[in-house]
Amino acid sequence: MTAGIILVLAILVLGGVIATISDRLGTKVGKARLRLFNLRPRDTAALVTMLTGSILSALTLAILFATSKPLRKGVFRIDEIQSKLNETRKEVTKAEFETTRIKNELQKARTDLELALTQLNQVNQSLDKALVQKAETESQLKITKEQLNQVQAVKIRTQEELKQVQKAKARTEAELNLTQNQLNSIVQQKETLRQEIEQMQIERQKILKD
Repeated sequence: MTAGIILVLAILVLGGVIATISDRLGTKVGKARLRLFNLRPRDTAALVTMLTGSILSALTLAILFATSKPLRKGVFRIDEIQSKLNETRKEVTKAEFETTRIKNELQKARTDLELALTQLNQVNQSLDKALVQKAETESQLKITKEQLNQVQAVKIRTQEELKQVQKAKARTEAELNLTQNQLNSIVQQKETLRQEIEQMQIERQKILKD
């Protein structure tokens, strides 16, 4: 930046010096009424002023080119610099496009991440709910197992009691069969006794008739 300011100031100063020298030289040529190429003194003075300004400007440029490498490169390589500038602009445009694309992808990734986090929170809530339900189910299962154990214990006692009842039933049936047999025997004895009584009554009646 400092070198550029110095260069601009040098050009301005040299431009003023060139203008002053050219004007004075043209004035002297005009006063001397010199003629070049059969021109009038006034035209000769203007030509000398123009040539002097051109020569001094050329010398100024030569000095500036000799002392300033950036200026020399900037002037003689302006096409190359312009080409590089265009390429750089294209690369900048491409980079801006890539940056925009990356920003869009990043925004999409953030949106997807937020959606994934929302879904993850929902899954966590569902998991917590499932864990609570699991705990309740395990508690109910424990209670059911305890009730089942109690029922099985009652079943075992009932089966034992049923066995006892069946044994008692078998004994009762045996006793009932024995009693029935005894009753049948008594009935037979009663029938036999009745028949004997009837026979005795018949014989008695016969005896009474005789």
